[in-house]
Amino acid sequence: MRPAYSTDKIVAPSQWEEFPDGPWLQEQIGAGLDAWWPRIFGYHLLKLGALSRHLPSGLCPVPHQFSLANDQAEVLGKLNALPFQATSIDACLATFCLEYHQDPHGLLREIDRVLISGGHLILVGFNPISALSLGYLWPPNHKRLPWRGRLFTPARVQDWLGVLGYKVLAQECISQHSMLWSPSRFVSAQQAMTDLVPGLGSVFLIVAQKLDCPLTPVQQKWKVRRPLVVNPVPELASRDARRTGKSQS
Repeated sequence: MRPAYSTDKIVAPSQWEEFPDGPWLQEQIGAGLDAWWPRIFGYHLLKLGALSRHLPSGLCPVPHQFSLANDQAEVLGKLNALPFQATSIDACLATFCLEYHQDPHGLLREIDRVLISGGHLILVGFNPISALSLGYLWPPNHKRLPWRGRLFTPARVQDWLGVLGYKVLAQECISQHSMLWSPSRFVSAQQAMTDLVPGLGSVFLIVAQKLDCPLTPVQQKWKVRRPLVVNPVPELASRDARRTGKSQS
């Protein structure tokens, strides 16, 4: 397994049009998020990255919604150094951020730093074990999106979240599109794969909740020492006799 950290610089996409059928992909992801937005609560929703900014979140009841990116966002900043106080964000949406970041572990730790206890993290990513793997067969695709990034399986991402203490609420398949041809082709095959093997979708959605478990010392339980009664019947008879004698006297 390749290490998550990359020594090479990875250029992150700044708009959906850079992907094959980008507007269609944006619409599919937006539809997948619509089912989850009403379940997210709090005061501050952070949309991380340039792609997250253009995803609709009108169904989310969180009143303050804003985006952060290197440019063209409400807040300008770096993903690995978020300009927010610790435990100040209620929910975070990160769309294709891990795939195009040199240090995905560091990025998750930074998101974890700013999320409150009980906050929600929504991750959208590409699955390398899917129809997308066909693109690696043609070397020129290695320099194109989405293959020029470092794709991680949903299981690996869930392992990272588990180490940070997150509870994965759901993992869903957003699309089975291979990005090699029009999404209108092989619609029946894509639907069949979604029904039979949803875990092998080319685009996945993970919803996780941050759980803080305080490390409190376990108090020692006091135990009362009781005498060992070898023969309980004579012991009870002698005890009754003593009580009878006291009552007669």
